Amino acid sequence: ASAEVRRIHTDLRPSLLDDFGIIATISWFCREFEKLYSGLSIEKRISVEEKNVPENLKIVIFRILQEALNNVAKYGESDLVRVTLDGTDDQMELVIEDNGQGFDLDQLRSAKVPEGGFGLTSMKERAELSGGFFSIKSARGEGTTVRAWWKHPIALQEQV
Repeated sequence: ASAEVRRIHTDLRPSLLDDFGIIATISWFCREFEKLYSGLSIEKRISVEEKNVPENLKIVIFRILQEALNNVAKYGESDLVRVTLDGTDDQMELVIEDNGQGFDLDQLRSAKVPEGGFGLTSMKERAELSGGFFSIKSARGEGTTVRAWWKHPIALQEQV
């Protein structure tokens, strides 16, 4: 039971995030994910410095990445995922795009009990509750792109 509680805690907020930051945590998580799903390759492009990522966004970025990659593993049938974290003084952006089977967004939105829809909803809510925006683009046979972005992230950091 103790081991399971530790695993759940690590899944929700890895200590690496507090100890080394979001960039190291993204790298660690992607490596672990590739080990778990050996047929999946993750390309990372991180062009932001740790000091420029507001503290309050670090856990949000991690949890959106975690949910998006879990969706890729469960539903995507992908062999390649690109993870981008980019930032300037004016905007911070996280993009997760896969080359998988994609899905029909309209069909998912109209379903009364959307399979997997709770994950999409939680990503959107996390982005918006932290002052950001969220979009998802997908089509059958064309893969999926999840995007979360925040305008003026430095101003958000100063409000904390």
